[in-house]
Amino acid sequence: MPHIFHQIVLSAYSALKNLSISIKKKAAAVLACFFSFCLVFGTIYIIASRNIAIKQIRTQLAQTISWINEIGLDIAYDHIEFNSMFFSPVVTIDNFRIYNNRGLNNWSIGFNRIEGFSNIFGSPRIRFESVEGGKFSFNDFVSEMDSSQTFLDITGKNGLFKNLMFHAEDINIRDFAKIKKIAYLLEALPPRQLNNSTTIPSFESFFEINNVDINGLLDYPLSSHLTLFYTKADIIGRIKPDEYFLTSLETWLKEGGFIDVPNLIVQWKPLMLVGRGNIAFNEKFAPRISFNTSSKGILRLINDLHETGFFDSKNVFVANILLSNKAYKLKPDDEELTISTPISYSDGKIAIENLTIKDFTK
Repeated sequence: MPHIFHQIVLSAYSALKNLSISIKKKAAAVLACFFSFCLVFGTIYIIASRNIAIKQIRTQLAQTISWINEIGLDIAYDHIEFNSMFFSPVVTIDNFRIYNNRGLNNWSIGFNRIEGFSNIFGSPRIRFESVEGGKFSFNDFVSEMDSSQTFLDITGKNGLFKNLMFHAEDINIRDFAKIKKIAYLLEALPPRQLNNSTTIPSFESFFEINNVDINGLLDYPLSSHLTLFYTKADIIGRIKPDEYFLTSLETWLKEGGFIDVPNLIVQWKPLMLVGRGNIAFNEKFAPRISFNTSSKGILRLINDLHETGFFDSKNVFVANILLSNKAYKLKPDDEELTISTPISYSDGKIAIENLTIKDFTK
């Protein structure tokens, strides 16, 4: 009897062992199949998503060129190549340039090579990076430029534009300027179902440029170091998409659109200025700018520009009297006086205290 029981136990053990080996083999096969499925599906998904990104880049590039042509700008490049394979840039562009084709002054900004990468997961995003420096030109001045990090991100959500972000650091424009950082963000705000849409911002933007060292041999009234220029601006009113960019802007203007600037900061010795205001446009898209400002060093700047012949003599004299009567020392040890004053630009004229100090139409 014990011998029979021992045989039964051994048989059961052997059966369980064989079952375990069979399960392990089947599990390994199932895992191998699952892994293969994930690998194939993932590869197909990545290739499909990159092909979608390529299609979007082609469409948006053509649309962008068409839009900026309407405002006197153009884009050119020597070679463009798309790639749907993983670990490679979605797009590479050689000798990309943006330049103006109207106006008295000719300028262009070029990048020797741009690489574009798509975001596989999350919100659709395309990042364009400058990887080999570039060139800056203004009329007869031409300079090589490079930077440690320069990229442009364009992000969408549910098929609509979400935000655009430009970032550049350690920019060196030879014989002209060195710039520590430039940053710009344009973000679409969700629509609000309110009656008066003309008071609702549809986009908000932030622009910052700091620690700029300008070539000391250039002629300008301010110091050779710009510490900070920062502004926050809100686009008020909804800009409705249209095949033609100017048509969208015309509709936006007719519906009362304008740009609100709640925060402006300039730190460029001798000028230290903060302000807020707005920018409106007439039917020809000429800007009408109005700001309330508080500043230090503005009297010195006005006098320096007057001495160079940039400002009109008669009204500068009157403006100096009005500003001097409002000037005060915010702190006892201040070298520059603090002045609160409105500054505006309209119809080609710069005005301070409602006095035109520069008329560009003459």
